[in-house]
Amino acid sequence: MRRQVRMIAAFAAASLFLAAPAQAAEIGDFLTGGAGTQAQTGDTALTDTGSGGSTDNMTASVPAAAQSLSMVTCTDNQTGISVARAVVPQDYSATSQTSWCGPCQSPDYPAEVFITAEAPDGSIQLTYESPLEFVQCLNASVNGMQFVVHQDWTISTDYLMMMLTYMNAQQYCDYVAQQCMKGASGVTLISETPVPQAVQTQLQQVSRQKLDEVNQILDVSNGIYVDYVETMSAERTYRYTDNYGKSRILVVSAATQAVRLNENVSAYGMGQTNITNLIWSIPYRYCLMVDEDKYEEGLSVYESFCTNTTISDQFKKAMAELSAQITTAVTNARATAMSQQAGYVQDTFSSELSGQEDTYTSTEAWDDAILDRNDYTLSSGDSVKVDTSYDYVYELSDGSVYATSSALDEPAGATRLYAN
Repeated sequence: MRRQVRMIAAFAAASLFLAAPAQAAEIGDFLTGGAGTQAQTGDTALTDTGSGGSTDNMTASVPAAAQSLSMVTCTDNQTGISVARAVVPQDYSATSQTSWCGPCQSPDYPAEVFITAEAPDGSIQLTYESPLEFVQCLNASVNGMQFVVHQDWTISTDYLMMMLTYMNAQQYCDYVAQQCMKGASGVTLISETPVPQAVQTQLQQVSRQKLDEVNQILDVSNGIYVDYVETMSAERTYRYTDNYGKSRILVVSAATQAVRLNENVSAYGMGQTNITNLIWSIPYRYCLMVDEDKYEEGLSVYESFCTNTTISDQFKKAMAELSAQITTAVTNARATAMSQQAGYVQDTFSSELSGQEDTYTSTEAWDDAILDRNDYTLSSGDSVKVDTSYDYVYELSDGSVYATSSALDEPAGATRLYAN
């Protein structure tokens, strides 16, 4: 059950604004990271102590007998601001990359954070990618005559974002597995984590809320409205052979959300204008790449990584608040690509976030219940999520966290934490 429901994450908001340009790109340009690589160091440790288990045809989640994990702050080396954190084993190397106003960035998400972590022997790799957003033009006509034709990998002339045909969560997982694994061969789907009914119900609720929220800010009375929202989550597992001939396992977890926006306008002398765009986002994408004989160990590490790795509260807030400002600046500058305003965007984010401590307190209560995890608040104010299989969670004097299932296993000098 725990593995079945681990696939949900908090969904990023998708606001709708206009702008321009035109250039081509490929999906590999952003799925493999961005500019500004920064090696990261750990801040505090999170230690798990639980019971082991075994996999069942690559579908069962197995907590490790013991885990010592570091809470790693990821700093953008171009602006010096903290943008994200990751939770990885203490002996892993962790690297973060930040792309500012690249070909696949948009006003809603002008920066992308890409995190990688790797075991010392290279047997386990983990990756995280922050939200991305695309647009698919379904129809753009005046009196039945098309004036815009959708073309993948070009910038929309109406939105400052890349055109890309919509992929649902399952299709996106397949795309990552088949197109974005450099040096991999023989990639084969071997299992898919079922989506429980409780998760499907929550996803439908998220879609209804998004539809209502967007229509509240649109000019519905003048023919501008959203009539459909689809929110999906998926986790798929693949087997492949790496460029050294070794058999490996790939797990891809992703969410997608598509918003169908309609503009039906009738004007004297102009006739009837009908525009329908599908604006879709990828709120998160996590990957595990592991040697097949290390699968159980890798899956346990992956679960902790997915649960606690994300961009900071401040970074999320800045992206939401600065979207309209960035669109205005690019439009006023008559820029043909967001990249021409990268300096302005970086300076704006630096000014907004300078001096702020990064925190990770945002949480969705329904999300935690479905994911079978509890949320704990540290003395620093940060939030840490721990699987419900651990009955006792403690904060140590050095700021690390210790989780155990035994009442007798209480660390000396520790403060017991209680779920929020």
